[in-house]
Amino acid sequence: MRIILIIVLTLCMVQAQSIDQLIHTALKKHPSLQTIEHRISAMDEKISLSQNFSNPDLSLTINDMQFGDPFSRDLEPMQYQAINFKQKFPWFGKLDARKSYTQAQKNVILDSYDAAKVKLAEEIRMTAYTIKEIEVRIDIVQKYIEVSKQNIKLYTSYAATNSKSHINSMNASLLLTKVKIKAANYKSILKSQKAKLKYLVQGNINSVSTSLKMKNPKSLHFYLFKIENNPIYHMSLSKKEVASANQKLQDLDTMPDPYVKAGYFNRQAYNDYASITIGASLPLYGSEKLKSEAARKEVLASTSASLDYKSSLRSDIETMYAKLTEAHTIYRILHTETLPQLEHMFELTQASIQEGGDLFAYTNLLEQKLDLEEQSTSIQAEYFRTEAKLKSLIGEI
Repeated sequence: MRIILIIVLTLCMVQAQSIDQLIHTALKKHPSLQTIEHRISAMDEKISLSQNFSNPDLSLTINDMQFGDPFSRDLEPMQYQAINFKQKFPWFGKLDARKSYTQAQKNVILDSYDAAKVKLAEEIRMTAYTIKEIEVRIDIVQKYIEVSKQNIKLYTSYAATNSKSHINSMNASLLLTKVKIKAANYKSILKSQKAKLKYLVQGNINSVSTSLKMKNPKSLHFYLFKIENNPIYHMSLSKKEVASANQKLQDLDTMPDPYVKAGYFNRQAYNDYASITIGASLPLYGSEKLKSEAARKEVLASTSASLDYKSSLRSDIETMYAKLTEAHTIYRILHTETLPQLEHMFELTQASIQEGGDLFAYTNLLEQKLDLEEQSTSIQAEYFRTEAKLKSLIGEI
């Protein structure tokens, strides 16, 4: 029996995974990341495509068909059959500009890939800490279920000699009902959170080996110093580069691309000949300049957007840090002041009961102790969830 117990405990320890292990697993096989990976791969083809010329035009011409004799092709020199080939050439560095523009677009997708990984890691941390919180809450209420059952037995034994004991027994039964409802609710939440974690990790998770043991928060400077590591901020800078590359492309488009048109003309009764045409479109209406000006303003807009996001990011970090320190302060108050005082009151009440004291006060105190222990657990979990958000804001996986 002892050997079986050791084997079971060993298997549980093996199956339990740390949060870092869960994140590592998710990053390797989550389909949302694979979707972005395929988009990144597709950009390589688009970069190659940007270096291609536009497709040439090929045309066949049959000239001077006489209505009276449409199949005769030797009536006069103007009758010919021609094959024409036309190709436009992107000059003035336009191919390089196209490549830079497409590469900038790829960088945006790369940044979105980093942002998705950071967001996935954040969701795994948040869910894991919530699961741990619910598991601790379940342990707490299970303990109080057992205490409530013992109290009911105690009150029932007093009921024969004390009229108040019947009321106390009813109060204890009411507390037991409340605690059982809490336990059922927590078990339901635990199932839903484990289902969420299963999706995030893309695999079955039996248990998570993490702790809600409190620690001192890092300094605000630590987080603000790493503000530029945020992948979404990087993405805003990459979008600015896309806008700049597009502006350069639109500036170059104000200079029209030349084209060459070559034709071979065949005549049945006369000599064949060839023709070559060189031309370009004329930018008479100012459309290209308008596009260039619009692109310039898009650069200004993207610059302002990146500055705005950085400012907003700093505000978010300061807000989350305030919540982090608040949770730490509340936890310290609960564990250095409130819970020790309540524990002392609890001991005094237990002693008074043995001397014939009021059992209702004991039940009421028991309920308060349960609420405070749950509040402590909630504060601990909120501390670590807030820390997970801060990690995400500085781009930490």
